[in-house]
Amino acid sequence: MTPDQRRELIEQRRQPTSRKERLWVRETWREFDIWQIPVEALLLNVDNHRFAAERTLVEEKLGHELDPENSPEDERALEAILLDVGYDVDGDRITGGQPGKDYEALKSDWEIRHQESPLWVRPDGLVRNGNRRLAMLKRLQREKGISGYEYVDAVLLYPTDIDEVSLFEMEQREQLTENLKVRYTDINLLLAIRAAAESRGIDWYDPADLDRVAGELQKVIGNNRAYAIVQLNAIRYMDAYLEDSGQAGQYHKLINQIERFRDVGRVMVQVELNYPDDASEMLRLLFAAIRAGRPHGTIRDLRRMFRQDRERYGQLVSEVDAVEQEWESTGDSDELADPISIAPEDLDDDEDEAETDPPGPNVPNYPKQEVADAIDNALDGFQASQTEDVIKTLRQIRNRLDVLTDDRAQLAQALASENQDQVRAAFGDILDWVDSHRDLVDWPAG
Repeated sequence: MTPDQRRELIEQRRQPTSRKERLWVRETWREFDIWQIPVEALLLNVDNHRFAAERTLVEEKLGHELDPENSPEDERALEAILLDVGYDVDGDRITGGQPGKDYEALKSDWEIRHQESPLWVRPDGLVRNGNRRLAMLKRLQREKGISGYEYVDAVLLYPTDIDEVSLFEMEQREQLTENLKVRYTDINLLLAIRAAAESRGIDWYDPADLDRVAGELQKVIGNNRAYAIVQLNAIRYMDAYLEDSGQAGQYHKLINQIERFRDVGRVMVQVELNYPDDASEMLRLLFAAIRAGRPHGTIRDLRRMFRQDRERYGQLVSEVDAVEQEWESTGDSDELADPISIAPEDLDDDEDEAETDPPGPNVPNYPKQEVADAIDNALDGFQASQTEDVIKTLRQIRNRLDVLTDDRAQLAQALASENQDQVRAAFGDILDWVDSHRDLVDWPAG
């Protein structure tokens, strides 16, 4: 249907209710009539911030922008983005997804309590708030028939009554609040916050201005200024990372990476404040850790090492620089590819949050293993240096060596592998260390 056809259908078939909805518009409360609107007259809003990153990723794979108004397949694609997990693109359609936990909870709640709050709808049927519920209803109509799902409660927001600027502000408030209650992908929460910050004229490089905008946004971000600051700094360094990769604005490349950038923001705020001369070097190392797929906790550990063991930190920076310089000399790019798919069971597991981080950004040509090994080895040495319990350290060393010679015979296999020269060199380092420190122990005779 065209916008005019949807508008006409709504005018003809809308049914009044005796209820009203209070909405915060231009710094005051206003009441709007709630109508029963036919579901078939409503259109999913492809430009909604709540699924912007996933939509862009799907569009890139499909090779065209989603157009639910004119393409049933594109409408199904938006439904999958809103409701499913584990989906992928095969040719010109989305496949392989399964209903997510949030969808099942939404459907169950709808069946028991029906509708808690009305959708926000423009008179031409475009839904401005309530797209997940509309997607659910359209799917249920196909699966169970129209009966019971033909109408939905909605308020009609006429442009003559609420202009786009006012509606945009209303959507920001609602989306930011809702994102804290419903498990939308974190990247979309940050994109909604970014849009809200941009509309307030934020200067991303001025800490005072970040603080100003955080104060303005805290009312809709958990009423917590400190939390708002963390999100704004995550956005700032997410943008910096994309620019460093030559892919500014391609946020869909960073799906599932947001916790890493929250920690980058926390670290860099302190480094820029207290160690400004070291900030550029630190940021380069943190970006290397992200490209190597190190978990977000590693970022905090690197800050600890920077503060407490500057010599070891400097050695790590030099080692990572050497690896990257060798890689850069080959002409390879650090350009990001599409995110690595995560299995549905990993995306939608049990109630507890997964303890393991998702894979890092997909940088196909980056020397991930070499950089990861350099970082892990440096942090392992740093963490070991923090304990004064010699017996504990020696027993940990022995336990690790035992792993190499247990029933799996890892050491023997490694010595016969294609990496045997490196294995022999590493094993030789251990033997050399033992030989050079024998004098510290009064070995028993024989």
